[in-house]
Amino acid sequence: MHLIIWLGVVAGLMAVARMPPGRALIWMYVPVLLIVPDTFHAITPGLPDPSANVAVMIPLFFATLAAYARFWRPSPADVLVIAIASVMAWSEYLAAGYSEAQNLLSGTLFQIVAPYLVARLAIDREGLHVDMAKRVVVIMFAIALIGLFEFKFGWNPFLTLPERALFPGQGLGWVTTFRHGFARVAGPYAHCILAGMMMIMAYRLNRWLEWGGHWEPTFRRFPNLPLSKGRIITIVLLIGSITTIARGPWLGGLLGALFVNAGRHPKREKAFAIGLSAMALLAVPAYMAFEAYLEVAPGIEATLSQETAMYRKVLFEKYYLIALDHAWFGWGRNTWPKVAGMASIDNYYLLLSLMHGVLTTALLVGLIAWMSVRLYRKGMAEPAAESSLAFTFLGIILAFAVSMVTVYLGENVVPAFFMLLGWAEGYIQGKGYQGIGGGKAAGSAADTPKPPFRFRRVIR
Repeated sequence: MHLIIWLGVVAGLMAVARMPPGRALIWMYVPVLLIVPDTFHAITPGLPDPSANVAVMIPLFFATLAAYARFWRPSPADVLVIAIASVMAWSEYLAAGYSEAQNLLSGTLFQIVAPYLVARLAIDREGLHVDMAKRVVVIMFAIALIGLFEFKFGWNPFLTLPERALFPGQGLGWVTTFRHGFARVAGPYAHCILAGMMMIMAYRLNRWLEWGGHWEPTFRRFPNLPLSKGRIITIVLLIGSITTIARGPWLGGLLGALFVNAGRHPKREKAFAIGLSAMALLAVPAYMAFEAYLEVAPGIEATLSQETAMYRKVLFEKYYLIALDHAWFGWGRNTWPKVAGMASIDNYYLLLSLMHGVLTTALLVGLIAWMSVRLYRKGMAEPAAESSLAFTFLGIILAFAVSMVTVYLGENVVPAFFMLLGWAEGYIQGKGYQGIGGGKAAGSAADTPKPPFRFRRVIR
């Protein structure tokens, strides 16, 4: 039954035959990406084993290149993304041979390069900024509501039901974890911290929609609710973030909120200066408080939170030198030396260095820094407004960058993150968001190709 995933290719072909690539991205790819866990694969002898989002992306990627490659103006961000994917595949080839490298190359192509390029080439050109944000937010809103069930009963329907019906034996390595007596919601993303990152992304996009007046005043089916539609979605997404009980995304979300709200201030330069100064002043006492938190007095049992923090600290100290032994290209995905009792690397920068080398990590950090600087400059160059898409992107990217210190970047979050980066790059290079008038890119209608196989409807 797991071969049902290959139907995603058929679904992708139907989508690109009926609508432009950007619309196909929103209506077909994004729902599959956000809802279907990436842990389920079609195990196919002799071929790479795609997940559902990879299967849908295959025809969408080539359709996007056919439609928009002639408009592509390569940027340093494009080079960095392609370099990250290429170095990861080459690293795996050196460590484990062609067979493993082939599988990883398929993954990096359709989960890093393809989502990035499709979003980067299609969203702005087709004027879909608002539509894209709404689609992500609505789906995450529904996932947050379903997550209340997992929070209450400790049972994840996104993993358990498909595993029993279609993918026996897949996904069994993921279990619901608990903190403070509550289940930590993971949803379709397998791990609660990954779910927290996705909730932060949706929350920030929804705040942009809400501030920009892009939502209808009320839900169509529930017109008498006391709060507006946008405000209700904001509250539910905030609750969805809380139910993950993931401190890394919370901290990243706070940092992102600092930049977003400074960008909304009438005196943006002063607000950023104050915010950055406050961060610098608080950094030293925060570090001292963290070190004191890790020191447990003799005879006193450490709390679970202290044990987790100490684990991450010792983890970095032990694996740092191992990563430097193969600094350039790493040890490979599954062949890096394991320290006894520390098989879980709860730091993506460290894990990436172990698997694919410090070079790959440097490329990723460089990509995040490059995008952050350009989004900041883009936001500051635009007229001051309460709703800035540039600063929204900046807040999300910074939230992800902080969260990756506490968890690996995997599952659905990898293509989601690179899709966001492509969306942001397209926005920076594109024709510009025109405000609440539907999110159209200026002058895009004439440049958008007509979908193939369009038939005239004749009514007699």
